[in-house]
Amino acid sequence: MAYASTQMPVSTRPVSAGRDPAGAGNGPTPEEAAWDEKFMALSRSAAAQTQMYSTLAQITRDSFRKRFTEQPSGKHAAKLKVVVKSLIAPGGQANFSADVIVLDGVTGRPLTQYPNLTGVRAASTAVVPATPVGILIGFAALAIADQIRGDPAYEAIDSASASFSGWLLRE
Repeated sequence: MAYASTQMPVSTRPVSAGRDPAGAGNGPTPEEAAWDEKFMALSRSAAAQTQMYSTLAQITRDSFRKRFTEQPSGKHAAKLKVVVKSLIAPGGQANFSADVIVLDGVTGRPLTQYPNLTGVRAASTAVVPATPVGILIGFAALAIADQIRGDPAYEAIDSASASFSGWLLRE
C-alpha cells in the first residue's frame, strides 16, 4: 500500500460533489471504482513487492546490526544470514519469524544456527468498566497506546533480534 500511495496519492482520488459525507447507502462512482481498482493493482504489483522486500530487509538488517555494534568483538569474524519466513502484522500486533545462521566471516561456512526465531508484539489490552462510557474510553485508550508504542512490525523484528542476541551471547 505504501508503494501505491507514492505512485497515486489519495488526494488524486476522484470525489463526487454533493455526496453524503458519511457515504451512507452510496457506492463509489465509476471513476472512484476505477481509481480504487488501479490503486489496488499497483499495491500488488511486482514493483510494490520489491519495495516491500527491500524495506523488510533493511529493517531486519538495522535491528540485528544495532544489537551487535555495542557487543565486544570476538577473535574471529562472523556474518549473520537472516532468512525471513514471515511477518504478519494485523491491527496492533505482529509476529515475525526467521531462520538465522551464523557464518564464518572468512570461509562462509555455517558455524551455528537459530531456526524458527520468532518475535512478537502483542496488541495493547486493558480492563475497562462494562458501561458504554467505559467501553468507549477503553477503546480510545487502546488506540492511543498502540499509536504511542510504535509500529508493531518494527517491534516484532526488534523482539526477535533481542532474543537472538541473548541466545548468541549464551552460546
